[in-house]
Amino acid sequence: MSEDHKDIRYVLKNFYRVPVEHIMTKNLWDMPILPKDASIEDVLSIMSARRHVWIVDKKGSKKVIGIITEKDLLDILAPKRIQPYVIGSIDLTSLLLGNVRKAEDIMCKKLIVAHPNDTIEDALDKMRSFRLRRLPVVNEKGELMGELTIKSLIIQFRKVLKWYRITKD
Repeated sequence: MSEDHKDIRYVLKNFYRVPVEHIMTKNLWDMPILPKDASIEDVLSIMSARRHVWIVDKKGSKKVIGIITEKDLLDILAPKRIQPYVIGSIDLTSLLLGNVRKAEDIMCKKLIVAHPNDTIEDALDKMRSFRLRRLPVVNEKGELMGELTIKSLIIQFRKVLKWYRITKD
């Protein structure tokens, strides 16, 4: 096994034990957040620059109750094609049908969350199991404290690996 590969394995094993709070994005002022009663125009405005938006209970609140992603927008923008034979229920949520007016109408309500003291390993397990690219980091009251994204994890792991190699030499 090469030295580089040994370094990566060593750093990764230790990286797994780091608490989420040390890696998460904490700048709530820079995170995409809207209240549940925000208009679709507000959602589209944020989503034109971001890949997601966290939905909170009301303006000024930190109680996160949902998320809207690009996939959610695709689902409401695309025309509905109802097949003659359908097994199960049909999702008729659509801008075209006029039944989408606010953020809460399209948000995903089943949030998978991380807590500040969870380890990176725990967060990665959740992300892989549920095929998520981001997790809200919430306190015991369910209030948004930050977020953890695949991108932030990659950036931080790369920094730690680089730091380890510099200090090792």
